Amino acid sequence: MRWRQGILWPVTSNVSRGVGGMAASPQRSAKLRLGLALTFGLALGPVGCPTATGAADDQANDLPLLRRISAVEDTLRDANPFFRDTDLNLHLRTYYFGQRNPDDSDQQSWAGGGWLEYKSGWLLDTFQVGGTLYTTFPIYAPAGEGGTQLLKPNQQGFVVAGVAYGALRYREYATLTGFRQLVNTPYINPYDRRMVPNTVEGVTVGGRVGWAEYLGGYLWSFKPRDSNVFNSFSEVAGVPNTNYGAALGNLRLTPLPGLAFTLHDSYVPNTFNTFYVDANYTIDLARDLALGLGAQYTDQRAVGQDLLANSAFKEWVTYAAGGQIALTYKGATFRGAMTRTGPGNDIQSPFGSYPGFIQQLILNFDQANEFAWLLGLSYDFRRAGLPGFTAAFDYTQGVNIINPTTRADEPNQREYDLSLSYALQEGPLRGLQFGAEGGIVQYTNAGSTQQLRLFLNYEFNLL
Repeated sequence: MRWRQGILWPVTSNVSRGVGGMAASPQRSAKLRLGLALTFGLALGPVGCPTATGAADDQANDLPLLRRISAVEDTLRDANPFFRDTDLNLHLRTYYFGQRNPDDSDQQSWAGGGWLEYKSGWLLDTFQVGGTLYTTFPIYAPAGEGGTQLLKPNQQGFVVAGVAYGALRYREYATLTGFRQLVNTPYINPYDRRMVPNTVEGVTVGGRVGWAEYLGGYLWSFKPRDSNVFNSFSEVAGVPNTNYGAALGNLRLTPLPGLAFTLHDSYVPNTFNTFYVDANYTIDLARDLALGLGAQYTDQRAVGQDLLANSAFKEWVTYAAGGQIALTYKGATFRGAMTRTGPGNDIQSPFGSYPGFIQQLILNFDQANEFAWLLGLSYDFRRAGLPGFTAAFDYTQGVNIINPTTRADEPNQREYDLSLSYALQEGPLRGLQFGAEGGIVQYTNAGSTQQLRLFLNYEFNLL
């Protein structure tokens, strides 16, 4: 079940998040100490939950571990920016995924874990290093019911240094980053909607010049969400025993307020090339009333020897075109979208989430020859006195699908999705997010798929 990105929790470690640390502040220190006290309270002894910052500091300072962290912060405050601006974040996560398939088989896991993220400050405003250690472990994981992408396919957990990089920058114009990193583009991205995100190995350069933001580079290996192993992009795409990487280019333009364009191209030799372009425009029609318009197009085709060979055509070509309209009034958003996929092949998106307007909880609606449409309604309850609580419902239908290899007709499909999410907006646990998502797909004369997701997510600064 794939809920839209941002409903679950934001992607917190990607190129759009920015780089560099922040000097410690009393407020951040208080949040750190209180967060640690709540997290490790069983090990360190009873901890109260005072509401005043001063009281929180007094409570925290009674704990030896937290006193040592506070001493480190005090020491770093007068150090070189490379050390002083160190950023250390702990991201805690737990997730349940359960699915009943049309053949009555089950997939389910409940996992815990998260990651520890480190970023140095900038040495001479030019050099930075960083790394992230990810982990996921089974809490409840029945044998034979894997494939949830929370754990390995065999339901085992893992630990991986998914990010480990060095970076050189020249102001905001260019940042050169090498080795393990997160890349966030339409077709190569973290897809952070399980326990651990996708990460890549490679060299990239990105930055901003005026209203143009760019990213380019060469990536030689890719780590999926359910693995601690980096493999070549061609292997991840489905071609075993090959060693081809991906050349990447991405450009985002924001020439006017509310108007944005994205252009993307990624090329994997002897596998396939993907070109993508979109345009999105938001117009304020009146107070509390806004209209959003969007259009997108993907051109995807086999290249070289076409080693993937998952279409009836040796040199296959396909496309995906879509349009979207969204009307927002006082927290309520009504959304409608339509997409059309070419008959040459399914859209291939093994390196991240599919960027189509109709990417739903269970299906992407991007199969060969498919025509799909969506109606959705979401509501932010802030205006109703419940800040942080959101709900969304989508109905999607896809028809005229064919099998790209046999060219035979496939069943039509309808998907119903419901999501509920709540994020604490204040207090010592500000930023804690939890919620539930559920979806049903009905296939014409071919049964149904049901899916349920439950999640909890919390991140706080250690330094």
